Amino acid sequence: MSRRLKMILAAGIGLAAIVGGTGVAYAMMQADNSAQLRATGKVGEQADGYLGIVGSADAGLRAQVDAINIKRRAYYTDLAAKRNAKIEEVAAATACQLFASKVEPGQYYRLPDGVWRQREAGQTITLPGYCA
Repeated sequence: MSRRLKMILAAGIGLAAIVGGTGVAYAMMQADNSAQLRATGKVGEQADGYLGIVGSADAGLRAQVDAINIKRRAYYTDLAAKRNAKIEEVAAATACQLFASKVEPGQYYRLPDGVWRQREAGQTITLPGYCA
């Protein structure tokens, strides 16, 4: 993990503690319906910080996912500018948080290897190395 990414992750954790446990990224994403979409099993969280479609989807689902990802990209862009970081680093750091606490049993997630996995009950998601 790069020193820069470690610093961004540390700053994110510190900011989450200041905000009060839920974290800024979570507060930003609570306004969208990503939790409901993940619950359908047709959408999952990805290591790049964006939602992805598991398998095929109709135009309506694609539009919903695109709308959420546009909001996330705007958030990541803003936060990256404030922290003098790359958008991709902020998005990856947020993905670490999402994997750790938002992906519920039965829901899908995709690590950097590109393989969709379904979280099982009692399973802890093995986070990418850059999340450490």
